[in-house]
This record gives sequence, C-alpha cells and structure tokens, in this order.
Amino acid sequence: MRHCASIWQDHPNIHSVDLDLLSPMSYHLDDRWRTRDLPRFKNDGLWYPLLYYKVTLDWWTKKFASWFGANPGWPYINPPRVNSDGFIWALKLGCNRYRVLKYLGYTSTDCICFDNSDDLVKLGFYLRDEDPLHNGKL
Repeated sequence: MRHCASIWQDHPNIHSVDLDLLSPMSYHLDDRWRTRDLPRFKNDGLWYPLLYYKVTLDWWTKKFASWFGANPGWPYINPPRVNSDGFIWALKLGCNRYRVLKYLGYTSTDCICFDNSDDLVKLGFYLRDEDPLHNGKL
C-alpha cells in the first residue's frame, strides 16, 4: 500500500481512502492532469485532500447522468463503483489529482467526506481561492 498524505491537515475529518473506492465525477480530455497537475505534484507534493460525498446508484444513473452524460468525458467515469456501504463515493473535487496519484502508483490518499455537495464545494472554493498553504495565513 502506497499512501499519499496531503500537506494541508487543518481539517478534523481528513482520513485515508483507498483510491479504488472513489468514483471521479469529471474527466478532462485535454490531459491537464499530466501537463499542470503532475509537474506541480512532483515539485510540491499533494497540497490538499481530495473531496468526496456519497451518492446512490439511482442518483448517479438518473440525475448525474442526465446532467453530465452528454459530456465527452462521461465514458471515462462511468460506470461508478458501488462500495460495500451501498454508496458511490463521488469524487467531486480532485479528479485530476486522483489521476496523478493513480499514474504514480499510489493506492490511497487523504480525503474528506461531506454529507452534501454544497459543503464540499464551499471548502473546495476556500482552498482554491484562499490557498491557506501559500497565502501566509498559516
């Protein structure tokens, strides 16, 4: 098992997750994971944990598929993995970093699970916009 810890640890719910349990919710065909995220990771490591929430297969196949199904990346993220708890662990923020981790042979990483996508996006925007690791507020 190869675990990749995030540098930022300032959240009470950071925990290790097997990468194979996550189902990415996006896929960029432009290889930005390779050109942008891989070099950053090689230089600086994993700044922030991946962010996911749990959804039902019914939600994924009906609501999410109706919204994202026409996207050219859909075949690369579907079908999702239904885990032993009966839920899909939907990786909403960190899909490119997920690809970097898989490419580099990591099997687990730090993640935060949310009860809903609104709270997840709120933290994701904070990490992106405020960048607490690099803005001198630590």
